[in-house]
Amino acid sequence: MNKKLLLIIPMLIGMMLMTAYTFPYDKEVMIQASNETMTVRTAAETVGQLLEENQLIITENEYVTPGSDVMLEDGMTINIRSTVHVWLEVDGIRERVLTTENTVKGLLDSAGIDLGPDDEVSPAVMTLLQPETEVKVARVHKEYHVEIVTIPPQEITRFTDNLKPNESQLIQEGAPGQMVVRRAKITRDGEPAGDLLVETRVLKPATDQVTEQGRERLVMMEDGTLRRYTAVHTMTATAYDAGFQSTGKNPGDPYYGITRSGTRVRPGVVAVDPRVIPLGSTLYVESQGRSASYGISHAEDTGGAIKGDRIDLYYESRSDALRFGRQPVKVYVLEDE
Repeated sequence: MNKKLLLIIPMLIGMMLMTAYTFPYDKEVMIQASNETMTVRTAAETVGQLLEENQLIITENEYVTPGSDVMLEDGMTINIRSTVHVWLEVDGIRERVLTTENTVKGLLDSAGIDLGPDDEVSPAVMTLLQPETEVKVARVHKEYHVEIVTIPPQEITRFTDNLKPNESQLIQEGAPGQMVVRRAKITRDGEPAGDLLVETRVLKPATDQVTEQGRERLVMMEDGTLRRYTAVHTMTATAYDAGFQSTGKNPGDPYYGITRSGTRVRPGVVAVDPRVIPLGSTLYVESQGRSASYGISHAEDTGGAIKGDRIDLYYESRSDALRFGRQPVKVYVLEDE
């Protein structure tokens, strides 16, 4: 072998050893503290050396994972978390605990506390923890039971003009129904906490009992008083006067201004079809159109064109009769006082 090569090889090995000792392999490590993250390259061998190298001072209220004497590895993440004292009450035990968790949920998870489907946590699980926060877990148990209950029929009264006042008639017989009711008996931390209605479902609806009853037949006069009536008709009203154009009679005619009943025409006299409203009836004519109500009147007259649901109202002047024209009205047949 070449003598020069024999001399160079030991020199190269020595230089490699020196380089490895002087320039150790750099490790890239991520440090997470609170909401901040930084990546550093380091020659430190342990977590503690890394913190010292970066002048990171850990106070008594902070916690580092992994521990300070753990050997560093390339790609490792170092977490620096603040600790906080909070109160935790669960399963009858209340204690003050030191935690690095930020939320109620994190505290419960780290404490290994399993929550049942109905357990209650106060404050809410995503609440941020503050010093001395009171966290309470209530163990809630629900015992479900189902029963069939009877639905009583409703009693419905319909008022009608087809019956006499206060007279009643059964129209539909009532029948009970059935309903499924599901309730939960609740205990909270072993103590009774009431019942909860969970679900209702109708198996068979109840049949309403329907009764018709004759209504008290009252109509209000224009002066605010009430009068009883025996019948009511929706009619078409026209108007007439005593002159020739309305009655075919002129002054001097012995029947001029005389009604079918033999009385003299005057305001308040009306002509009707006796087959609908008997002559001699006292009426109340209520306007359903543009004019004021005609008011209390007397069925004393008839007319050739007044048939069926027609009524003719007397006015003293031809102009007033023409102005009234033809209008819808309600005609109440009043009881005798």
